[in-house]
Amino acid sequence: MKRKTKRIIKTVLTVILILLETVAVVLSCAIINLFSEINIIERQRVAGVEIMFSSIEESKDIKTAAKESIAEFIEEHRWKGPVLSRGSGTVMGPSGKETYYNLNMAGVVNIMRRMGNEDEYWVRDDGCKMLGDYIMVAANLNVHPRGSIVETSLGKAIVCDTGGFAKRNPNQLDVAVTW
Repeated sequence: MKRKTKRIIKTVLTVILILLETVAVVLSCAIINLFSEINIIERQRVAGVEIMFSSIEESKDIKTAAKESIAEFIEEHRWKGPVLSRGSGTVMGPSGKETYYNLNMAGVVNIMRRMGNEDEYWVRDDGCKMLGDYIMVAANLNVHPRGSIVETSLGKAIVCDTGGFAKRNPNQLDVAVTW
């Protein structure tokens, strides 16, 4: 009986630690968006949460409950404002003005490779050009250096490029799409 009680307590404490780590990750994301020069911390924390979450071998019910709690938390904090589209052309997103562009990204991907990014380049179903898990965007590199993670109306993005707009509107993001 004592062994089973200890195992249950250990499982509950593990779930609490996972939830606390998830909260820490979300807070880190907010800090990264304010100080976008520290994008590696987010990837390390997310990877740590994924490793911790996958290491739980106990009850499926506890895993399911934890996943549901995390999903609810993420949904509560998801951008609920206007979303950039071909029709809208421009929106005010979570990080400022957003526009879109459609250019060949081979050169931009090569720049990111030279910086050490080996994430897969691909196009999401909605037409967003992706580098790994992140939408590719152009930004003012003095505000958001290459490799920075920023929030957009379409999801998390990685700064890969810049453009002439950056001088006129230093907070604008130009989202890479196939539209």
